[in-house]
This record gives sequence, structure tokens and C-alpha cells, in this order.
Amino acid sequence: MNRLQLYVWILTGGFLSIWLGIAPLAAQVIPDTTLPVGERSQITGNPNVQIDGGARRGGNLFHSFSQFSVPTDGSAYFNNTADVQTIFTRITGGSISNIDGVIHANGTANLFLLNPNGLLFGPNARLNIGGSFVATTADSINFADSFQYSATKPQTTPLLTVSVPVGLQMGANPGRIAVQGNGYDLSVPVPIFSPLVKGNSTAGLRVPVGQTLALIGGDIDLHGGTLRAEQGRIELGSVRDGQVNLSSTGSGFAFDYAGNQRFGNIRLSQQALADASGGGLIQVQGNQVSLTDDSLVLIQNQGTQAGGSIRVNAIQSLELSGTSPNGRFSAGLRSETVGVGSGADVAVLTRQLAARGGSAIIARSYSSARSGNVTAQASHSVQIDGASPINPQVISNISTSTISSGEAGEVTVSTQNLTVLNGGGIASITFGRGRGGNIIVNAFDLIQAIGTSRNFGASGLTASALGPGDAGQITVNTSRLVLQDGAAISTAIPATGNAGSIVINARESVEISGRPPVPALPSYVGSSAPITPKPIRDYYGLPDRPSGNSGSVTLNTPRLSITDGATVTVSNDGTGSAGTLQVNANSISLARGGSMTAATASGEGGNIALNVRDIILLRNDSPITASARGTGNGGNMRIDAGSIVAVPTENSDISANSVNARGGNISITAAGLFGIQPRREETRLSDITATGANSALNGTVQLNIERFDPTSGLVQLPSGVVDSSQ
Repeated sequence: MNRLQLYVWILTGGFLSIWLGIAPLAAQVIPDTTLPVGERSQITGNPNVQIDGGARRGGNLFHSFSQFSVPTDGSAYFNNTADVQTIFTRITGGSISNIDGVIHANGTANLFLLNPNGLLFGPNARLNIGGSFVATTADSINFADSFQYSATKPQTTPLLTVSVPVGLQMGANPGRIAVQGNGYDLSVPVPIFSPLVKGNSTAGLRVPVGQTLALIGGDIDLHGGTLRAEQGRIELGSVRDGQVNLSSTGSGFAFDYAGNQRFGNIRLSQQALADASGGGLIQVQGNQVSLTDDSLVLIQNQGTQAGGSIRVNAIQSLELSGTSPNGRFSAGLRSETVGVGSGADVAVLTRQLAARGGSAIIARSYSSARSGNVTAQASHSVQIDGASPINPQVISNISTSTISSGEAGEVTVSTQNLTVLNGGGIASITFGRGRGGNIIVNAFDLIQAIGTSRNFGASGLTASALGPGDAGQITVNTSRLVLQDGAAISTAIPATGNAGSIVINARESVEISGRPPVPALPSYVGSSAPITPKPIRDYYGLPDRPSGNSGSVTLNTPRLSITDGATVTVSNDGTGSAGTLQVNANSISLARGGSMTAATASGEGGNIALNVRDIILLRNDSPITASARGTGNGGNMRIDAGSIVAVPTENSDISANSVNARGGNISITAAGLFGIQPRREETRLSDITATGANSALNGTVQLNIERFDPTSGLVQLPSGVVDSSQ
């Protein structure tokens, strides 16, 4: 190679290889001289290297190299005896290890690979070992008898140990660990209704059933790389200093970061995969953790496999974004069960959690087993934003669901501020006979949901039953709740199941307003049994009319505001009954078409109970109604308030009417009633009515009013100066 050719190689192939994390030079395995004479590693062959020798201490075998790299189509074969329990391998020479071939070991030995300068696994890297595999860029492996097997300060004395490892001692700037690959081999025959199907690919790093696959180092990058530990454990830990504690378990090794203060970043991209299916455990620990380009952290349980967990502890942030090019796969965390064993739980602990572009945190059951629970704790904020730019049906979400007879797990989200935008959502859905899971959201300061997706899906929280199973309940605890431009908190049963209840506790206020700019439902809080459009009924196999009962809605807040067409409702368009709408507040304000309704088509009308300390203000065609449009009776209404105020000419009604049956009963107790009065039938004025199909079927209106002025609207205040002494 002449000088010009060398320049070209450096500026093109050499640079590109380094950028991809693959060494441009031929790989090498070279022993160092730090182990005792006669116990040093012995190397034969190239590129298929056999490694003999090493220092044996009890069940431990120690190897030490100045360089350790395996080229494409090459291998490194640890020719250990079958009774070796763990092989500890360190690289002391200061260069990165590039591994794009196969690493072998005999028997069931565990293998530790220690290189503080970095470990880069290429797309052809494979493991052929019988035990667990721990790849780390720590400075040393610490043992129970205080011995340290160090790569930065290698011992030249024969002080080795038969003790067990108890920790990885991280340096101040540990090297990067990268795994390159071509992405996972997964498919899904029918989105939503089919579990993920795994292909036959043997690519990527994998360990035997029930073992641990751990990458512990500085920044960790899986760029299309795949990790598999069926029924075992996958550990991704990015740590800057301190000791990562480890202990032996039935599935290899467990890791604990309680003594660590500084963490690095973990990135999964280009269909990267961490898969511990079969009731395994996946733990991800870093500062900033991101999954993009439909990368997945996955546990799928089959047969009698049960449980397991996915745990992500991201000190600063967890960011999920994107879907596959065909829109079928979402980046994120996913738990599935397709057998008789329960699904794995999913837990996130971070400061900021964001799911965008159709990404998701999902626990789903396709069988008679219960799905896992989903728990997300973000001390500062949670943001769930939008749909896939490729497939608008794929919505960013945190959810549990069941497709068959198994129950869906619970969804719990705890944060300071929750923002849900552009159709994103927190959801629990049952498509079959299983019961939907409950949703619990705790947001200390604010919950804000705005807008809809391109297919008019509402931003917000939903618990739905699209089959015979019952929907779950929704509980919200916050200071302020704001729903705008089509956002919603809802439980819905368009089939034969029953809807769950909604309970909202807001220490300051609930503000519900507006419609999206395109035709869609207004912002609302409600429990309903809607009749869905025929294409949706056909796709999900829904009946023409729902037959289940709607749930109840309870709002506890000092101030409730419903404006610009928004509504709080319990309704049933099928044969079932509506639930009860109850509000406990200091004030309620309805304006510009805002409403509170309890409506049915055929079943019994829903009931409304309002306990308001100060005032109920009705403006601009804003009604409170408990009506029945079909053969059912009107609902009953009880209002206890300081004052009820309406403008007489603005047609803001309080009504409990029935079109074809008996009207409901209205009981109002208030200190004052202004601008609204009882009438025999509805007019264009502000009325209180309880009409039935005929006069004999009218309901009752009972007023207990200290001050009743039905004609008053605004009172003209005096403009002169008042002598305060009088």
C-alpha cells in the first residue's frame, strides 16, 4: 500500500469503520505478563484462537490479555475444563476490544470480559457459552475477600482468589459498550390482535436459558443490536463511578446501583432488542435512556411461563420515539403473555418520561392469563405526544390491555406534571371477556390534555371495553386538571360489558373547554355506552347497540369550569342505564354551550347530584340535564348550592325529561335562585323542567329556596358615592 492509498484508506474506510464501532485492523488476542509464570494465558491459531492456560483458583479461572479482539468469521475459544465455574478475563493494554466473531467457552462456565477502554460488538458477534456473560468496562472486579482483579492496576503477584465476585469497580471515565446489528427478527400477523412472532435468526448476543447477559460500562449503544436471555436476566447499566454490587442468583447474577452517584447514557436504535422472554427480568440503569426507531425491550411469556419484570431506572430521562417503517412496531417497553402464566410487570423510575411518535409502554394479555401491571414514576414530568407519522392508528401510549379472557393489569402514573397531546393517551382496554385494568394517575401540580390525533382519537385517559368484559376504573389525583380541544377522560363500553367509574380529585380546579378544529367530539369527562360507526363495529366485531351499563363520574374540586361545547356526562346510547354524575365543588361555571348531562336512549336515565358551596353559574345555552330519549324514565337530580344563577334569555336549562316515559324528579336546595324558573315545558328561556311523555308522566320539581327571583338577571349597582358613616 503506497502513501496515497494509505491516506484514502484512513480518510474513508478507516474513518467509517471507527464511526461504526468496528476495528479497521485485523483483530488480535495477545496475552500479557501479569499473571504468574506458568499460569499465563496461552494462545494458538488465527483468526480462530484457542485460549489455554490461565490461573486456576478453585472454581475460578483467571485470564489476562494486553489485547483482545475477534475478527469477522473468527473466534476466541476458552478451552477451560468442565468444572470451571467462572472465567474472569481482563484486558490491560489500553486498546478497545472489537469483537465481530464468536466467543466460546466449555461447560457451564460464566464468562466475565473486562476492558476499561471499551467493548464493541459487531453485527457478527456471537456467544457460545454455557453460563452467564458479563461484559464490562469497569476498572476491576471486586471479590468478597476484598481482592480486586484490576485491568488498570494489574497484579504481578500470584494474589488471586477462590472467593466470589461481589462488585464491579467503575472508573471515572469508563469506556463505551456498543452492540451493532441488523435489528430484530419479529413479525405481527394482525396488529393489536396478534402477539409478536419471533423468527429463526441466531444473530446477536444470547445466553442459555435461565442465565444472565449483562453490559455494564460507560455509555451503552445498541445500534440494531439484539440481546436475548430467555427465562434469564438482561442487565444494561451505564455507570460513571463507584461500585456496582453484584450477587449470584438462580439466573446468574443480580446487580445493584445503590452506591453509585453518576450515570451515563443508554441508547437503543434501529430495531435494537433486549429480550428476556419466559418470565425473565430486564433492568436498565442509566442517566438518559432512549429507545428510537421501533427498538424494543421485551418479555413475552408462553405456556406456563409467568411473571418477570422490566425495570427502567433513568436518573434524568426516558425518551421513547418512533415506529417501524410499516407502522406495526412501536419503540418502547412491551410485556406480553400468550400462555397460562401472568405477564411481566413494567416499571419506570425517572425524572422526565416522554413517549412520542407512536411509541408505547404496553402490557398485554392474549390468553386467559392476567397481563402485567405498568407503573411509571417521573418526579418532574410525563409527556405523551401524538401518533406515528407513518400510521395514524398507532398512538403514543402507556397502557394495559387484554385480547381474550385474561384480566388486564393496572396502569399507575405518578408525576408532578402530566401532558398528553395530539391523541396520545393512558389507556386500559379489553377486547375480550377479560376485565380491563384500572388507571390511577397522580400528578401533583397539573394534568393537561390537548387535542386529538389525525384520526380524531382524543388525547387523555381512557378505559374501554370492546367486548363482553367490563372496563376498568379511572382515578385521578392532581391540583389542576385541564382538558382542551377534544381531549377527554372517559370510560366507554360500545359492546356488552359494563363501564368503570371515574373519580377525579383536583385540589384547585377542573377546566374543560372546546372542540378540535375538525369535526370530532368536544372535550369531555364521561362514562358512556356509545353506538360506534359501522366500519368500526365491523372491524372489532361490535354489536349494533351496546347493552352494558355506563359507569359513574365523581368530581371533587373547589372550582369546575365547563365551556365552549365541552361536557361532563354519563350517557348510554344502548339498552343499558347511565350512571350517576356527582360533583362536589365550591363553584361550577358552565358557559358557551358547556353542559352536564346524564342521558340514555332506552335504559333508565342517569342521576345527577351536585353539592356546591357557593354558586352554580349557567351562561349562553349551557344546560344541566338528566334525560331519556327512548323508552326509559328521566333521571333524578339533586342540587344543593349556595346560589344558582342564569340569564333568563340565554336558554340555560335544568331538566330531567323523558321523551316516551316518565320524567325524572328534581330537588333543588339553595340560598338563591336567579334568572331561571320551573315551567311545565321547555321554552327558549332558562327553564327547570321534568316532563314526561304526557302530563300524567311528568316528574316533580321541588324547590327549597331562601331567595327566589326568576326574573332577575343582572342587578344595576348604584354609581353614586356612599357615605360609609351611615
